[in-house]
Amino acid sequence: MKKLLSIPSFSSFFSRRRLHHHGFTLIEILVSISIVAITLTTVYGVFSSVSAAKNRLEQDSETYHKARVIFDRFNHELHGAYLSSGNKDTTLKGQKDSLENFSFELSTTAASPLSSTGTGFALVTYTITDDSEADDDSKVLLRTEKPLLSEDASSTVRTMRLASGIDYFNMRFYDGDSWFDSWDSSSKGLPDIVEIEIRINAGQGDPVPFLSAIRLPEMSR
Repeated sequence: MKKLLSIPSFSSFFSRRRLHHHGFTLIEILVSISIVAITLTTVYGVFSSVSAAKNRLEQDSETYHKARVIFDRFNHELHGAYLSSGNKDTTLKGQKDSLENFSFELSTTAASPLSSTGTGFALVTYTITDDSEADDDSKVLLRTEKPLLSEDASSTVRTMRLASGIDYFNMRFYDGDSWFDSWDSSSKGLPDIVEIEIRINAGQGDPVPFLSAIRLPEMSR
C-alpha cells in the first residue's frame, strides 16, 4: 500500500510560525500604554497632593509665626508702658489716619533698642502702610523706635519692617466700662485693656484673622 504524502495545511503552518515568532498585537500595545499612563497619572497626583499639602503647611506655619511675633512684641511693650504727667515724652496714643490706616505709639520701658544709643526707655511707633516691595495690595507693619533719655542728641530714629503681608490692622481700647476705637493718654491716661486685630495674607485663599486682648498691669495704670 502506498503511503500518502501529508501536506500541512495553511492554518497549521501559521500556528507553528506564530509559536516561534510571537509578537505584540496593536491591542496589547494600546492596553499596555493605557496601564502605564494610568499608573503615571496616579503617581503624579499623589506627589502633587503631597507637594501642595507641604506648601500649605509652610505658608500656615509662616503666617502663625508672623502673628506670634507681632502679639509677643505688643504684649512685651504694653506691659512696659510708662506714663508720667511730668514728662511730655510719655504717651499712649492710637488712631486712624485719613486713609483708614491705624497708627499707634507708646512710651515703654520694655523696648528693644535698634541701636547702641538706646537706654531701655523709648518711644515706639507702629504704622501700617502699603508695601512697595509686595506684588499684591498687601500692607506692611512698620515699627519705629526713638530712644528717650539718651545722652546722644544726634541719635537717629530707625524704622524696621516688623511684618509684611498684612491685610488689616486695627486696635481698640477699654477703659473699664466701654470700648473706644481711638485713644489719647493725655486726656484718658492708660487704658485697662488693648485689643489688637490683624489679618495676614497666607498665599492663596482668604487672609487669616487673629485677635488678642492685652491687659495692662495695675502698676502701669
